[in-house]
Amino acid sequence: MPRIFDTSALKTFVTCKRTSRVYQQGSILFNEGDAPDGLHILDSGRAKMFGSNTRGKTFITKIANAGEMLGLNAIILGKPYLLSAEAMEPSRVSYVLREDFLNFLKKSPDASRQVIQQLSANYYDSQRDVRTLNLSSSIREKIARLLVSWIESDDHNNDQVWINMDVTHEQIGQMIGASRETVSRTMSALSGIGVIVVKGHVLEIPSMKRLRELAKL
Repeated sequence: MPRIFDTSALKTFVTCKRTSRVYQQGSILFNEGDAPDGLHILDSGRAKMFGSNTRGKTFITKIANAGEMLGLNAIILGKPYLLSAEAMEPSRVSYVLREDFLNFLKKSPDASRQVIQQLSANYYDSQRDVRTLNLSSSIREKIARLLVSWIESDDHNNDQVWINMDVTHEQIGQMIGASRETVSRTMSALSGIGVIVVKGHVLEIPSMKRLRELAKL
């Protein structure tokens, strides 16, 4: 996803109140249930938004990229975070106190517009993910839909597409509610019938039309 928020404008407004730090891979930015005291802006790197149940099962709802605001819904509403955020690689994160951020929005129509844009994107992604999980009849179909969603988010228009596979099979399983072993078997099966071609960390989609057919889209 492209950069949503102009962090340079935010820095200009709250020069003395904005902080920035680097989170190492696996570091927690905030936990589910925490009060949203401040806004986290992902300046660089990636972070996953996830939840877990009482049995320790984890589900990933989103992988955020540089330029995204994390936990924005909770910040706007002033309600506890519904999910936790964890750095997936060394990531620089800016932090702005909630009160300062909300005051900034009152004074900057452009910032308010960008916030609305990200909230809308978050809502759209949530609806798409619910559709993927509830309307897919098989793991193969869920993975195909997930791949299509990744490609569409990057605005690819060609039938043949290459994407970087920078997530593990375990993480894919946490996105669609399947085990790592099931994901690995399914990816191998998709490779066997030529729907995908795995080249190291690069995944080739020879035909988006065929992938869409498999995803029933």
